Order: sequence, then structure tokens, then C-alpha cells
Amino acid sequence: MSNLIKSDFEAALKAHIEALKIRESLLDSVGMLESNLNLGNIYYRTKELDKAAKFYHTALIFGLKTNNLRGLALIYNNLGSYHLDRWHAAKDQTDFDSALEFLQKALEIKETLGDNRGMINTLNQLSDLFEESGDESKRYDLIQRAWTIANKFNDIESKLAVLGSLAEYHFEKGQMYKALDYANQGFEIAENLKSHYQISVAAEKVAKIAASLKNYSLAYEYLTIQKESEEILFNENRQKIRDELTIQYETEKKELANQQLLKDREYYNLSLKRKNELLIVIFIAVLGLLVLLWIQINNHRKLKSTHEELREAHALVNSQHLQIQEQAQNLHETNQALNVANKFRDKIFSVISHDLRAPFANIQGTISLWNSKLLSTQEMEDLISMISRDTYAAFLMLENLLDWARTQMGSNEVQSNQINLNRLIEENKDLFNFQLKRKNIDLVNHIPLKKFINSDKERLNFIIRNYILNAIKFTPEGGRIDIEYRDIENAEILVKDSGMGIKPELISKLFKNQNITTKGTAGESGTGIGLMLCKDFAESIGAELAVESTLNSGSTFIIRLGVN
Repeated sequence: MSNLIKSDFEAALKAHIEALKIRESLLDSVGMLESNLNLGNIYYRTKELDKAAKFYHTALIFGLKTNNLRGLALIYNNLGSYHLDRWHAAKDQTDFDSALEFLQKALEIKETLGDNRGMINTLNQLSDLFEESGDESKRYDLIQRAWTIANKFNDIESKLAVLGSLAEYHFEKGQMYKALDYANQGFEIAENLKSHYQISVAAEKVAKIAASLKNYSLAYEYLTIQKESEEILFNENRQKIRDELTIQYETEKKELANQQLLKDREYYNLSLKRKNELLIVIFIAVLGLLVLLWIQINNHRKLKSTHEELREAHALVNSQHLQIQEQAQNLHETNQALNVANKFRDKIFSVISHDLRAPFANIQGTISLWNSKLLSTQEMEDLISMISRDTYAAFLMLENLLDWARTQMGSNEVQSNQINLNRLIEENKDLFNFQLKRKNIDLVNHIPLKKFINSDKERLNFIIRNYILNAIKFTPEGGRIDIEYRDIENAEILVKDSGMGIKPELISKLFKNQNITTKGTAGESGTGIGLMLCKDFAESIGAELAVESTLNSGSTFIIRLGVN
């Protein structure tokens, strides 16, 4: 590692190859991870990227097998650097995506481990990547975060990298003197390290910025330094030494593999001889056993046949028993459902018998009085107004019951279509125009003109009609009803009124099979059946009903679509 920092790549390569050999002989997984990672770093510095990637991927195998988080963080970071360099060179989107994925994995692990020094390099490289994507704000935030950590821990190599990024950022922003200042700081640190690699990188940045400032003498001076450093790093003799070391390692590895192969072949031949001898013994033993088995098979053939017949008979009995159990369970469930339906039916009939008797009794009584000439014309007109109100409520109740009965008998299957929700509300507004005018209630349709939803029109209309009727009933004269559409996690239709509100203890009973009747603000009567039946229609179209109410401040009835 010391030789790598000094850019003495040949000495570093030799030491790491020796270390790898020892670790391979010891089957030291963690050690092999480190050696492959360090060899990749050497080739990365010497710009032999494909060789570097090969060692990084080998290190990654050991990192995943041993779940070595620190090792994985370094490997992901270096693979991110590899793909980042390839992206700079070829602009292949696959390299960009791979660089982002590996660098984000590295940063996540380093943050988990609290590895602040390690985070610097990753943050710096991510900033370089966000430069390519055009997100300058994100890029600068990452550089500043890296710079803060580098200063705090006084990490020299990390400082060098961040100073280079700061110089590049301000250069692109046209802030040349700031950029030059950061580049000069980086060059001074590189000189103190006496690393030809770092000197080459820092000198190149100073030269580029000086040229942009038209300070060509300074640019020439630093370009000369860069070329000298690169000549030291990448001359032919040094490259030859590195290649020879690699070839020597690969050759020794192959020789060891050949020796192991010869030993394996000797072992295989010896094993084969032993197996042949064992097979002869086994063959004789098996032959004797076969004779005995043949005798036993003849004796047990009849017994086996009888046993098979008994097994089949037993299986048939079990199957019939299971069918009987299943039929009994189905019958039990059917009886339970029938009991619930009968109770609900009885409740509806009791409501009908009570609420229909009153308006028809009033009509019959009024007619008798009129026929007996016991009523004046004015009295008759007053009574007709009251009877009209009661019979209208009875009519709506019967209409609701008929709609519900059709669904219970299966004669009205759910048919989903595109519905213009605004138009559906307007149709209901026209339907209740008389009641709205009589109580001077303003019904406002806030739903956009071209708002379409997918549902069963008749069933949804049933629920909306009952919501609006309920709102009119409990809204005082001069009040207001607002109908809105809210597209959140599940689309919602809201019917809001400015009425009397609902007591908290009654809200939980509204949509259950409980008959709740309350006089309206103008004395309107009702059966409570409408809201009871709404729940059935809502469930059939995959909707959910809800109520929000504050006493004396109005109520909001909600239809949540698509919750099932």
C-alpha cells in the first residue's frame, strides 16, 4: 500500500501478488478479497481498466460469500469508478446506470458503518456522476459534504480528490480564479506526497484552468510537469515489469493447477480400481439376494393384491366422508347466510308495514272525511300537502326496495361502463329540483364537466340519489349542498351539507341493518331503508361508504371507489 501511494506500482504489484499466493494457500477468504481489491487498484492507477475490473469482480465474490461489509463498500466504490470512467469515454447508458448503482450501494454501506473517511471518495464520485446528469445543485451538495468530512479528518488523498472536484465545478461555472485556487491547493498536496500519479492529475487541472485564463506560460509550465510525471509512471520498462509480474503469477497459478490435476488423476485411477473390486463383491451379493427376493415376491403377491384392494376401499370411504363433511359445511354456511337474510328481510318488512301504513291510512281517512263533506277546501289543500310529502317518501322507499330486490334475485348483474360523473350529478339535481326549490337549498356541482369514471351507473346512481335526498332532508331552508370529486389513493365522491349534523353514537349505525329514522329540518319523514341498502350496492361495485359529521355544522357523506 505504501508503494502504491508513492506510485511505485511495480513494487506494489510484486508485494500484493506474493500476499495473494500465501492467502490462496491458506484459503483465507478475507485475505483474498483484500489482495484482489489491491491488485485491481494498481491496474486502475496504471489505466489498465479491464484488468482492474477483473480483479474487482473476483474480490466481489469473496465479499458476498463472507458478507464483509467494509470490503464490499470498497469493491462497490471501485466498480463504480470503473463504470464512471467507461461512461466518460463512450457515453454508454449501461455504464452510467451501473456506476450509479455501485456508488449508491457503497455509500449506503459506509453510512451504516459510520465510515466517514470512506464516504469522501464515494461522495466525490457521485458528484461527478450528477455532473453528467445535469443536476448541478445535487452535485455541489455532494462535493461540499465530502469537503467537510475530508477537512474534519484531514484525509490527504481524499482532500486531493475533493479539491479536484471543487476546481472542476468552479471551472464549469466560469469562476476561474476560484477554480485555480483549489487546483493549486491540490498540486501542493500532491507535491508533498511525492506521488507522480497525483502530481500528474493535479498539474493537468492547473494547466487547463491557466489556459482558460490565457495565462499560457503558467499552463505550459504545468503541462510540462504533467508530461514528466506521466513519463515516469508509464514508460515502457515499467510497463514491461508489471506485465512480467502478472504473467509470472498466472504461469505459477497454472503450474500449480496442473500439479493438482495430476494428483487428482492418480487418486481417480486408484479409486476406480477399488470401485471395480467392490462392484464384483456387490454383484455376487446382489445375485444371492435376488434369488431370495424372487421366492419372497411369489409368497407376498397375493397378500399385496389383497392389501391394495383394502387400501382402495379405505380411500373410497375417506373420500365419501370428506364429501359429506364438505356438504355439511356448505349447508351450515348456507343456513347462516339464510338466517341473516331472513332477519334482514323481516326487518325490512316491519319497516314497510309501519311506514306504508301511515301514509295510506292518512289518504284513506282524508278521502272519507272529504266524502262526508266534513272538510273545507282550504283544510283539504293543507292535508293534501302533508299527504303528498308522506307519499313521496313512501314512493322513494319502494323505489329503493325494488332496486335492491333486483340485485338480491340476481337479475341485475354488475355492468361497469364509463360514466360522465358531472352529468350523473346534474340528472339527480333535476330529479330533486322541486324539493331543492321548496327549501331554497343551493346544490353546487363541483365535479369537472369531462370527469369520467368506470362503474355500474345504476348502482352508483342509487347511492348518490340517497346521499342527496338525505342531505336535502337534514339541510335547513336557505342551506347549501356541495358535491365534489377527490382523486387521492382511492377516488372519492363527497356530498357535503350545511345541515344539523349527526350525533356521534348514530354514525356507526347508519349503514348497518338498523332502522334509524329522524325527522328532517322541515318535518320530512323517512324510513332509513335507503342508507341501509346503499351498503349492499356499494359492496357490489367494489366501493366503501363513510361519514364525517359535526353536530350543528353539517355532514359529509363519502363514496370511496375501487377499495376492493
